Amino acid sequence: MDTVLETRNLKKYFSVTGGILKRKIDDVRAVDGVDMAIERGKCFGLVGESGCGKSTLGRTIVRLLDPTDGHIFYDIEEDIKNEIVELAESEDSENNRLQALEKEYCLSEFEGKNLNKMREKIQIVFQDPTTSLNPRMLVKDIVGEPLEVHDIAGDKREKVLKLLKDVGLDEEHLYRYPHEFSGGQRQRIAIARALAVDPELLILDEPTSALDVSVQAQIINMLQRLQKEHDLTYLFITHDLSVAEYICDRIAVMYLGRIVEQAPTEKLFAAPKHPYTGGLLSSAPIADPNEEREVSVEIAGEVPSPRDPPQGCSFHPRCPNCTDKCTKEYPPLEEKEENQIAACWHPLD
Repeated sequence: MDTVLETRNLKKYFSVTGGILKRKIDDVRAVDGVDMAIERGKCFGLVGESGCGKSTLGRTIVRLLDPTDGHIFYDIEEDIKNEIVELAESEDSENNRLQALEKEYCLSEFEGKNLNKMREKIQIVFQDPTTSLNPRMLVKDIVGEPLEVHDIAGDKREKVLKLLKDVGLDEEHLYRYPHEFSGGQRQRIAIARALAVDPELLILDEPTSALDVSVQAQIINMLQRLQKEHDLTYLFITHDLSVAEYICDRIAVMYLGRIVEQAPTEKLFAAPKHPYTGGLLSSAPIADPNEEREVSVEIAGEVPSPRDPPQGCSFHPRCPNCTDKCTKEYPPLEEKEENQIAACWHPLD
C-alpha cells in the first residue's frame, strides 16, 4: 500500500479553565489517539455523529489546530516513521536525534516555511462556503489569492479562469462577489481555491452537507471527476453514510475522539464489526419501505462528554454487547477480518 498520509496516536485536547485566575482544570479530548493511514489516489472516508471529533481531526492534520500529542506523517518512508515513534515512546524521548527527525519529517512539528510548503500539498475545503469565502473579495481574487501567498509563477488570470472552468463556472463569474452565487456555486469556488496550488491531498470537511440533495449529487460527481483529472487523494469527512458509501474507497468510523473501525467501503456496509458502526448503519434511512436491513443494532442513550469519557471502552454505556471487561479496559484497534480492523472486545458476527 502506497500510504500518502498517516497519523499515529494523534491527540488534540482543548483546555477547560475555571476559577478567578482561569487556571486549567480539565481537558476536552476532541481527538484522543487516532491511528489512520490514507492510501495515495484513494478517497478515505471519516464518518461519525456530530461532535465525535471528525472536523477537529481534519483541521489538526492541516495544522489549522496544533496537535497536543502524536505524529502526522506525509509521504514519509516507513522506517523513518517507525524510528520516530520508537524514539518518542522510549525513556529518552528528549534526545537530539528525535527532535531532529520530528523537525524534518513530522508535520506536527512543522513551522514557518516548512509548514507553508506543506500547505501546497494539503488543502482543505470547509463545510459552509458562506463563511469560508471573504464577502468583500471578487471571485478572481479569492481563487487567485493562494497563487500570491505561495508565490506561484505564471499568468494568474489564466490560471484562475482554468480553475473556474474545472469546477463548472466561467469567465463571467470572475468579477462577482460570493453573495451573488448559490450555495452550490460558492462551494465550487471554494474547491477551485483549494486546487489553485495544485495540492496532492484535499481534506473535504462535510463539503455537501449545507447543500440541496440535487446539488449534492452534482458536487460529488464533480469531485470524482477532479480526483481523476488532478490525481488527487481525498480525506472525506461526513455524517452522511449514503454519500460516504458512494464516493469513498475505505471508511473509518469515529466515536468520541477515536477510530473504532476501519474497512473497505463494501465490507463495512455489508458486515460491520463494531456495534457502533452497526448502529449507524441501522439508523440510516432506506428508500424502499419493503427492503429489510442487513444490519440491525439498536443504540440507546447519548454520546458521553469528551471532557469526561467513560472508563474502559468509551462506547460501553450504549453498547448492547457490553460486559465487565468493556467497562475496565479500552480494546485495541486490531484486525477482525482481512483488511478490516475494529476496537471491540465483542465484535458483531
